[in-house]
Amino acid sequence: MVHRVDHVPLMSSGPGTQRFLTVHRFGTIGARPKLYFHAALHADELPGTLILNRMLGWLAEADCEGAITGEIVVLPIANPIGLSNRIMGYHLGRYDLDGDGNFNRWYPNLARKIAARVGNSLTDDRDENTAIIRQASLEAVEAWPGEGEANTLRKTLLGLSVDCDFIFDLHCHGEAIQYIYFPENHWERYGDLAAELACRTVLLFPTDEGTNFDVASTVIWHHLRKSFPDRPIAEPPFTTTVELRGQNDVGDDTALPDAEGLWRFMQRRGVIAGDPGEPPPLLCEPTPQSGSDDLVAPCAGVISYRIAPGDRIAAGDVVADIVDPSEPDFEKARTPVISRATGVFYGRNLSRLVRPGQSFAVISGSEPLPANDLPVIDY
Repeated sequence: MVHRVDHVPLMSSGPGTQRFLTVHRFGTIGARPKLYFHAALHADELPGTLILNRMLGWLAEADCEGAITGEIVVLPIANPIGLSNRIMGYHLGRYDLDGDGNFNRWYPNLARKIAARVGNSLTDDRDENTAIIRQASLEAVEAWPGEGEANTLRKTLLGLSVDCDFIFDLHCHGEAIQYIYFPENHWERYGDLAAELACRTVLLFPTDEGTNFDVASTVIWHHLRKSFPDRPIAEPPFTTTVELRGQNDVGDDTALPDAEGLWRFMQRRGVIAGDPGEPPPLLCEPTPQSGSDDLVAPCAGVISYRIAPGDRIAAGDVVADIVDPSEPDFEKARTPVISRATGVFYGRNLSRLVRPGQSFAVISGSEPLPANDLPVIDY
């Protein structure tokens, strides 16, 4: 198939306004495996846009040479709504300013509706069931009302990805080392991705619940496998969220090696022709997402960090002090924040001003932690 570009319109938010998604397609429509990439769902997280831009030319060339097996869908910009969220010169792309929340939350859980659609159609053949489930998933997404512009975006992105074998959601943190959220059921088979991307933290997460984009497709398969244990149903698709360092780590110098890593991962799966060679060594061992300590501010103030992203820390050590600049006593002005985990300090917010209850930094840990007693405000 020749490289094809589609412009998919979103619901208009008002007279005279129309946004659309630019969707690049490579390979053969309907062929397997099918891969989906998008970047900047949180529209102020831009490193992935340059990675996918770099890959577009490579994919077009590979397509012309017949070097692609399957179908590849690429959206270098996944959120034109969030790109427009500018207030007094500041870009705020994480939330819909019109009130529809975090752009990476509140994707519909369509598992029960799909189960009702396929219950009488499933067979004793795994491949037949896979085709039935994928078609039912596409139909269920199409039937979801998705009212409002932000929900139209959610519906469109889910419709483009729900039938895929591999789903890549490219994000970044405020300030961070390279890290990745990795589906725990796929680590043994696909862990070389973390090595190819030189990730210094790997967070294993379950894919059977949640409203994030990265689990909107997988919850379907988990539910069906539990609901119809006597029918052969494939494992959920591989889905991952890659955190590409920090918001200011945007440039061709970092985009190129990351794009090359994704390319070699695809070659190793037979999607792209060519020899990827042996994967590089892993830079870390995976840890459970439930072991991460999400540091929460106990009071308002200005943060003074004692460590930087990438540093190791032990449980009980002080990560940062929250300072009340108006308190003249130096010691009294400082409230220490202590790590509950022993691991790597892998990310923190850009802003150094915090409110009580605000999550502001994260530390990986090998053991699951109890929920934090403080109410967490997600910024």
